[in-house]
Amino acid sequence: MPGSSQFEDIIKNICLLREAGDFCFFPLWEDAMSGNYVADRSEYLSLLHTISIGLIIHDLQEKCNTQELALIHLVRILDETDRALSRLSEKIEDYYIALNPTELAGYERNVRGIIDKMGKSIDHPLYPLAKNFGCLYDSRAAIAKSVREYAERELPNMSALSGPVVAARLLALAGSKQRLAMMPSSSLQVFGAGPSLFMHLNSGTNPPKHGIIFQNKSIHNAKRRVRGRVSRSLACQLAIAAKIDFYRGLKDEKFIRRAMDRICRVGK
Repeated sequence: MPGSSQFEDIIKNICLLREAGDFCFFPLWEDAMSGNYVADRSEYLSLLHTISIGLIIHDLQEKCNTQELALIHLVRILDETDRALSRLSEKIEDYYIALNPTELAGYERNVRGIIDKMGKSIDHPLYPLAKNFGCLYDSRAAIAKSVREYAERELPNMSALSGPVVAARLLALAGSKQRLAMMPSSSLQVFGAGPSLFMHLNSGTNPPKHGIIFQNKSIHNAKRRVRGRVSRSLACQLAIAAKIDFYRGLKDEKFIRRAMDRICRVGK
């Protein structure tokens, strides 16, 4: 039966025979009956279905990179948490402004401070939400830390060039390290700028110079006139780094120093 130790042993034996080229993938049901493995054709089909599912599960387990998948889902959870915090902060600020209209003009509010103040008053209607808001912020910080740690292990060279969070977001959009390694630098440069690229193709507006990689300080701290050149240079080096991360999986200090030097020269 599937799930039993005997079934797992059978699947492993079949895989060994398959790798050695000694396993027939489509045995005839008459041969199975003559060997007293099955009683009739329906039992043969049922057995073949069970074995096929077992082989698929085995292959998925063998080829699945759990660390890579964990990083992809962690960064997606991080982005969802950021969006939730942003929306909640906006609604709480609207609530505060509605009750304190005199603070509208020229007043720089600290939303986190407002929420903390609400969390100190038990009678406040938003007291439960405000109390849990701090826990959500702490959870967000813990998730971000895990994303950085996973990215530095799975994408050491990309993380060194663009930062671990940016590298993780590029991986999440690509779906796998293999797809990321196969992408040209031009795709990495505008990855995440889908709406702007769509408007450029349909309306003839200026093409986007960068997507997610704009979060890297070498681009958003650069002067506006050289941002395009810096983003192209960074995207080219990231395309090489993605291939090193996929095929080697080790941090190449010499490549990183050379790549950072090229990016810095372009930004001057």
